Amino acid sequence: MNTSHQRWLLEQLPQWEREGLLTADAARTLRERNAVDESQPGLAQIVMGALGALLIGTGLIAVIGYNWDDFSRPVRLLFAFLPLLLTQLFSFRVLQRGAASSAWVRETAALLQTLATGACIALVSQIYNLGGEWPDFLFGWFMLSLPLVWVLRSHAVAIFYLIAIAIWSVNQVGHGRPWFDSPLLYPLLLLGLLPYWPGWKNQAALSISVRWAMTISAIFGFCSVAVFVSARGGDSYGYDDQSFLWLWTLTAAAFVLFPLNRNGIEEPTRRKPQVVLGSLWLLGYGVAATFHDVSEDILSGALHALRLPWCCGLLTVLVVFVLLAAARRRWAVLAIASVALLPLLSFPFAQHKDGYDGTLLSWLATLHLAVIGITLIVLEFAGKKGAPRLGALLLSVLIIARMADSHFSLLAKGVAFIGVGVAFLVFNILMSRLLKQKQATLV
Repeated sequence: MNTSHQRWLLEQLPQWEREGLLTADAARTLRERNAVDESQPGLAQIVMGALGALLIGTGLIAVIGYNWDDFSRPVRLLFAFLPLLLTQLFSFRVLQRGAASSAWVRETAALLQTLATGACIALVSQIYNLGGEWPDFLFGWFMLSLPLVWVLRSHAVAIFYLIAIAIWSVNQVGHGRPWFDSPLLYPLLLLGLLPYWPGWKNQAALSISVRWAMTISAIFGFCSVAVFVSARGGDSYGYDDQSFLWLWTLTAAAFVLFPLNRNGIEEPTRRKPQVVLGSLWLLGYGVAATFHDVSEDILSGALHALRLPWCCGLLTVLVVFVLLAAARRRWAVLAIASVALLPLLSFPFAQHKDGYDGTLLSWLATLHLAVIGITLIVLEFAGKKGAPRLGALLLSVLIIARMADSHFSLLAKGVAFIGVGVAFLVFNILMSRLLKQKQATLV
């Protein structure tokens, strides 16, 4: 139940008590179980606080910039540091109030101080003609803003930090850069939000917006790390586009299996973007592997990727996540993540004197995806957490892919597609009725 539903329920309880629909003990139990955590800002609060901070910041910049050329250097420095000092005093007052400060007030204070920090860095650089490149400015900006995420528990600044480190990391891809000026810092920068992670010192669960921002940031950040390391390795490690795709598939499997806090496993799928995006990539990769020509490239890329020194580290992390997911009985995500290991399973049987034959991998991928689809359906009917609609959709896509790659006539393919579409709709209707029956039983 989300926050809006909880508030509605709490508003109805007094009336239900007066009408005799609930006893006092039942109403008290419902209040305890559905207590609303007002310290966690909703989307509307974040938007309103962010808009207010942006408007104030923009207005200050416009006022200061109007007569900027007429100001002396000391006055310019005053304008650079005065907004930062005022926002720090505002933040200090918010911290003094503690729990009495509303969520949107904390968001506004944190975002105002973040904007004032960026403006101060930019103005000082302009006043003293310090020069430099914009990624250096961005790096200093988000590093100075990071403590606000912890101190003021700001979702807006956390999202800014995630976007900024991803942009900086992607921009740092290039040859000849030292490790301290490269995307290799991205994982360390991401750890800057560790105290903000759910489960750390009883922190509340992250909002959906922060989770999606974190997942998308990680996608771009780790992609830049992979490109940087692979480019530095060059041909000596056999790097090519196919090997990068398999390595990224291993990373997607790690995203899907990423260990959540104990309560996070029971959350709706929309609150787990790493599972959504990672599963889509893995299943798309698996369907592509069912085609003979593509499967040969996949085998060749996986073989080359195994020569990269950091591939073993990635496989080790994946094994650890697999063990954790198995211990928590996350069978559905384990089934989906297993797609990443298809090339490894095919290596012993696909090699011949001229290289690797992708025929075995294409049939193995077809059989494997069919088993995954059936597993996702059976888990739900067995009373475990599955994904029956996704399983049915996967089986449908798999049949369509194999029919499209076959030598049947266009009429036969058309009839098969229609049959698969009707079967999927019927299955969807049956699942809807099953879910309604479960809800009626619970009520």
